[in-house]
Amino acid sequence: MSCDYYIQSELVIEFIDEKECMYKTKTNRGLTKVYVFNIPNKDSDDDEETQLQKYKKYIEKMIYKNTYKKVLYNNETWVKELYKNRYLQELKMICPRMVKLIKMYKDYIAWERN
Repeated sequence: MSCDYYIQSELVIEFIDEKECMYKTKTNRGLTKVYVFNIPNKDSDDDEETQLQKYKKYIEKMIYKNTYKKVLYNNETWVKELYKNRYLQELKMICPRMVKLIKMYKDYIAWERN
């Protein structure tokens, strides 16, 4: 059984190194398959075309809802202390030449299967 849509997530890190060069690194990429089992407002009396329209509208809504950026670090501050505790060690391993962290966020992109 194929999925209805995908959600890709990745951690994006923007930083400056010791030579004052700016870098953008993407890591921790993940891909989630999403299956739709129940469509809101589905009526058993709907004809096939109406059901398909409701399905497509629901998928579009979910794709829009699941495409966003979740900021973890910006303007020299961590959004939550939890993020600092979780990612500080990982940052040292991923970006060993980092002198200054500029921005860090999780990028979520959703798309419909073909």
